[in-house]
Amino acid sequence: MKNAFGTERLVALLKCLIAAYLITGVLLLAVAGVLYKFSIGENIVDVSIIVIYCISSLLAGLFFSKGAPNHRFVWGMLAGAAYFLIICAVSVVAEPNFMPLSNACITTLFICLGSGMLGGMLG
Repeated sequence: MKNAFGTERLVALLKCLIAAYLITGVLLLAVAGVLYKFSIGENIVDVSIIVIYCISSLLAGLFFSKGAPNHRFVWGMLAGAAYFLIICAVSVVAEPNFMPLSNACITTLFICLGSGMLGGMLG
């Protein structure tokens, strides 16, 4: 019975991550549209990307922790970690000079973990 629960949680995580990345895509398209239309500065784009990471990780943690029996903040943090790991994997493939141990990358990890944990606590 334990394997069925584990498989069920894995499927739930994949669904939450798909939803989080759909939200990320829509929000990034919106930022790109604003950038195109209004020629906003690079600082605003950087802040927008961080906000998008926060929103997406929070929602992934919120959705993923809904089916958890207890310790929802841990489940939410797990969703945030999975969201971050996929971002890292795509970044490594897309940019050969990507530095996973840079300050920006570590900061993004903590943003995703914290947002996912908060989503889990709200769930």
